[in-house]
Amino acid sequence: MSENNNLFGKKHATLWRISMWASGMAPVVFFIFGILALWEIVTYGALAHNQYQTDLTSLLSRDFFYIVDLLLKIAQDFINGAVCFLVLKGIALGLDMIVETDINYREKKVEGG
Repeated sequence: MSENNNLFGKKHATLWRISMWASGMAPVVFFIFGILALWEIVTYGALAHNQYQTDLTSLLSRDFFYIVDLLLKIAQDFINGAVCFLVLKGIALGLDMIVETDINYREKKVEGG
């Protein structure tokens, strides 16, 4: 039991904690960006009402450019969310690999002499 405590130090625990936070925050960040993507529809509807004195469906049927613009804004938010999700998951996996690799090397040194 004392060997396990010597192998798993305070730095490992800190790195593992950061990894767990990054892994836990990744879906939350993706969800927030998904909400922001849906918020673009509400913002576009407010723009249609305030600036063009019409509703969203009339504005989108008026010109193809409005549909493309709205879809590109939604896609931009989803892509930003996906990139943040992947970065946080990458950080979590990288830190886990560093901790596991260091523990394995220390374990081999203890076993080898």
